[in-house]
Amino acid sequence: MPVRIILICPLMLCLFSSVAEAGMPGASIDLTEIAQLRLQSISFFLLLFLLSAWGLKKLWNMLARDFPKLPVITFKAALAGTFLWGLMFLFVLTMISGARELLTPGAWEKDGRTYRLTDSESEQETKAAAAALLKERRSKLAELRSALFMHVATHDGSYPAKIEDASFADEFWMQPGDVNVKYGYVPGEKKSDEVRPLAFEQAVYGDEQQLILFTDGAIKQVSLTAARETLNEK
Repeated sequence: MPVRIILICPLMLCLFSSVAEAGMPGASIDLTEIAQLRLQSISFFLLLFLLSAWGLKKLWNMLARDFPKLPVITFKAALAGTFLWGLMFLFVLTMISGARELLTPGAWEKDGRTYRLTDSESEQETKAAAAALLKERRSKLAELRSALFMHVATHDGSYPAKIEDASFADEFWMQPGDVNVKYGYVPGEKKSDEVRPLAFEQAVYGDEQQLILFTDGAIKQVSLTAARETLNEK
């Protein structure tokens, strides 16, 4: 009987709530959107809690019919049992969370209101290797820049007509890493104030990025699409 009253009363209030008479404004409470969401969450939790207690009462009393030694429980006892059961689960989950943090320190990081796994060691090593390779790529292209500018200084301000005409060793044209690929070269005549691409990486590293050396000495990291557009202009 108490269960029916608890479950039916809210429905009765919703069904039989009448509209206020003309000229008599009805009493209402305006809640913010956050307050409404919280109220809905609490209501949903309470409904599940009551339904769980009701289900526990039904199942327990069904077993009590087959096992006379089991006492018949009331709805209040079912509520207390459901509450204690929930506390037990909360305690167990808290212990599991604490043990997880002790066994894997630093493996979890806060992400908003929840936690997520940090990058694994292999992922961190991969990122570190990619960063080291990018640094090496910049350094190697800077060496090619120095060699090209030295060639210009010793050849009356002229760039090599082609890679084979360069006055420096062929190793300066080789890109770093295990790729065995030469830099691309945009031949030109004499050095001028116009800024244009001078040398560029071949897209062989798989990171969707290319380094381009310009005639003013700048080394820029751009996407493959931007690199294609920049090089097609020349």
